[in-house]
Amino acid sequence: MKLSSLSAVLLCTLAVTACDKKSEKTEEQSTPVEAAIIADDPNACAVMSEAAALHGSLEGFSASEQQKFHVKFDWSSPLVSGTKGNSATVTFKDHHAHAVALKISSFKLFMPAMGHGSSQGDQMVMTQDATNTNVWTVDQIYFSMGGAAGEWVVDIEAGACGVTDKVRMAIPVEVQ
Repeated sequence: MKLSSLSAVLLCTLAVTACDKKSEKTEEQSTPVEAAIIADDPNACAVMSEAAALHGSLEGFSASEQQKFHVKFDWSSPLVSGTKGNSATVTFKDHHAHAVALKISSFKLFMPAMGHGSSQGDQMVMTQDATNTNVWTVDQIYFSMGGAAGEWVVDIEAGACGVTDKVRMAIPVEVQ
């Protein structure tokens, strides 16, 4: 009887300890999307929740699939395969051509003709500019192989307040 009571107490102690560790881990490890929801700009939330579509086009920018925002990429030059030394600046504008501080939730490279993306996409570093919050820098971009202008594309998803939209854009320069 004493042995089974001791076993029960020991099992309860282990269960409580495991639950405590699990909840501590959950609080410490929020996903980038969860973090973005907490820190969203009210203007960005309004832009993403509006039913209005984009009006016309902005030179150098591409419209998102659901017409929520415009995005522009400025690529470092030259882009070189086999190294993480590549970078891009990403700029977001709303349908009035005003800066909008969206959060990037996904940035993926893909080469449609070859059917693959970048093998080190999870190692890219995305940093939002502190002054111009509609501008992001993406560093450590790795291309697994070279390609002519337009052979590589980037799929980007961005948004605010839990509403996202996405764009696929051809990379307009050669990857050496």
